[in-house]
Amino acid sequence: MICGSGLLADTDPGMPDNIPNGASVPAYDSVNLGFTQGFKWAGIDNLIARFDVVNVADQIYQIRSGSGVGVFAPQYGQRRSFYVRLQYKF
Repeated sequence: MICGSGLLADTDPGMPDNIPNGASVPAYDSVNLGFTQGFKWAGIDNLIARFDVVNVADQIYQIRSGSGVGVFAPQYGQRRSFYVRLQYKF
């Protein structure tokens, strides 16, 4: 699980009473799952397969808003992704 409290942001960009880094983007959390299985195939020992799912619930969350000091572009967290890996141990 990945949790974040949100990076700093301006309170109200473009307004005269704006306070740089006076607020933050909303907190977020993302659940990731993965499993690993060792096996033998075609006489080859020590094979390992791994499968991962990142952001299982496919939540859309903002890591930074693009406001604040030194931050010029908004950035969002990774959407749901699937990864497969095959490994051979010597």
